[in-house]
Amino acid sequence: MKLTRLALHNVRKSYKDYMIYFLTLMFSICLFYTFNSFQAQKEIMSLNDSQSIMLQTLGIFMGILSVFVAIVLAFLVMYANNFLIKRRKKEFGLYMLLGMEKKDISKVLIYETVCIGVVSLGVGLLLGILCSQGLGIFTAHLFSVQVNYNFVFSPSAAIITAISFTIIFLVIMLLNTRVIAKVKLIELLQAERKQEKARIQKPFIAVLIFIVSLLLLGAAYYLATRSTQMFASCLVPILIMGSLGTLFFFLSLSGFLLQFIRSSKRLYYRGLRMFVLRQVNAKINTSFVSMSIVCLMLLLSVGALSVGWNLNDSLKTSLDTQTPYAYSFTQYQKADTQKMRQILMLDTDKNITSSETISVYTDHLKLKDLFNYAKDVDTGMLYKDADLEIITLSDFNKARRAWKLSPMQLKQNETFFISGSSSIIPTLNEIAEQTKKPLQVFDHKLHLQVKQEEAINIATEFGFSTGAAIVVPDAILPPQIASHHTFWNIDVKDESKIEAYDTKVHENAKKLLGTNEQTLRYSSMTRKLIIDNQAGLGMLFTYVGLYLGVVFLVASAAVLALQQLSEAEDNQKRYLILRKIGTSEKMMNHSIYAQISIYFLLPLVLAVIHASVGIPVVSTSLMSGLGIGDIGLANFFCAIVVILIYGSYYVFTCMSYKQTLYARK
Repeated sequence: MKLTRLALHNVRKSYKDYMIYFLTLMFSICLFYTFNSFQAQKEIMSLNDSQSIMLQTLGIFMGILSVFVAIVLAFLVMYANNFLIKRRKKEFGLYMLLGMEKKDISKVLIYETVCIGVVSLGVGLLLGILCSQGLGIFTAHLFSVQVNYNFVFSPSAAIITAISFTIIFLVIMLLNTRVIAKVKLIELLQAERKQEKARIQKPFIAVLIFIVSLLLLGAAYYLATRSTQMFASCLVPILIMGSLGTLFFFLSLSGFLLQFIRSSKRLYYRGLRMFVLRQVNAKINTSFVSMSIVCLMLLLSVGALSVGWNLNDSLKTSLDTQTPYAYSFTQYQKADTQKMRQILMLDTDKNITSSETISVYTDHLKLKDLFNYAKDVDTGMLYKDADLEIITLSDFNKARRAWKLSPMQLKQNETFFISGSSSIIPTLNEIAEQTKKPLQVFDHKLHLQVKQEEAINIATEFGFSTGAAIVVPDAILPPQIASHHTFWNIDVKDESKIEAYDTKVHENAKKLLGTNEQTLRYSSMTRKLIIDNQAGLGMLFTYVGLYLGVVFLVASAAVLALQQLSEAEDNQKRYLILRKIGTSEKMMNHSIYAQISIYFLLPLVLAVIHASVGIPVVSTSLMSGLGIGDIGLANFFCAIVVILIYGSYYVFTCMSYKQTLYARK
């Protein structure tokens, strides 16, 4: 009982020291529960079958992702625990001097871990339950369904969270016991005297490494932004150069930055800047590896948050452009027109308001044949071995009517590109502008023009109905030529009946076209199915980005906070000297804020620079067919999350730092 009381007394006495540790645990547990509670959220939503499947799939994916997150959080919690152990080594040495055995010290640490673990688990789960209510409402908003609100609790998520963090706490207990068992008394008593050695002492070496870091980062940025194709093929070298450039940047920064600022005496000797800069310089010089890792984690955090939101926005933006019709049936085989009308019930179904066909043809042309005409165009998003599709002007004007656009005119020797992708159409038009040689299409020479500058889809399909096609005059189409495929586009009065209609169409197709698998060459798509799937996919992007982004953000902020607080006790004597020589408390507070601000901002600023280059490239690569969404909105969302979490750790660090420094006056 005495050891239990001592453990509780230590927790109460050192609650300020435990604040960052507790905050980290609380955030981690809250996140873990919230993003594992998707299975329970369907209780408050009126979902159809496809939406239920999407939500269930999301829950399974989040469960798998949580294994990786649990590993990251385990290392984070162990790092935080290691900070507390190092901070209390002198205290443990005093226990041993007073006659306490190592096993009793280990028991005290176990009781403290249990106490903090139980409290943080309880508070974290409570916050997670509250956050999951909001997440459920947000999920319903993404699905555009009605919310039948009632309080939601996920027993499975709570059990998984409790088990995961119990395992983490058990590992911490074992590690603490091992540390105490191996440590010597003299090491505990002299723990605070150990100082880390500076890595670089000669300024010219620091400047040289700084230049190398800029060259590496510049090369990585160039390869990433040169073209989508180059980014994909050089991804590993880009990551290696970016990581090494970041490492060398922080390695060189201490020697380079201090020498640079010292050149301006007016700047260097003003207030306590000399003291602050030397403090920051010493810390960066000895912890450049951890700062580099924090910078890369912040890059992952900012990237995940921004890209996740941006991809969701891209899907929303592209939704209208993908669904010009309520229903599209794609016919890949030759079939009698009357038989097709029977299959689609065009003459019998009263719900159908209009229907039309658009045929797509091919000739000998491949996309790679066009690359020779445009040497300086980025063709990374084009699949070179794909056929160049051909559509007649009359069929294309049918699609324009569906979009409520006026019909186009075309001379007998002209052609132009179209695409359903807003990312691809600019590339195709660049090729058209640079191409002087006429294209040979169906034994006719056609000159490429730029007439369609916006993406336009000719059927309702996932992604886009055509990647790259040319529109040609009807007169050049050879008689009796078979189409590569034909779209039967249909609009209806009541789209709620479209799923039943689609089922009936497939039954008719099997009955009228035969049951042989080789003859069953058709597909269908409904606007409603695309909307549901896009909502589910967008939700997946958003939640994965939010989950990973917040986890890495918490990890980064916690590491920086713990590193600063580990310096606080060492700096007590330095600030005591400042006080004795007459430095005002206002100046000392200003120096504290400046030191912590520099330490928090340096990795964040570099991470934001990395992200400003990488986010558009990654977004374009992942959603090349749909175009990039509103990056400004994605960055705004990312900034809010960073300010809330990163800012909270910054404020708590400043408060704890001051309390530690002014503990003895």
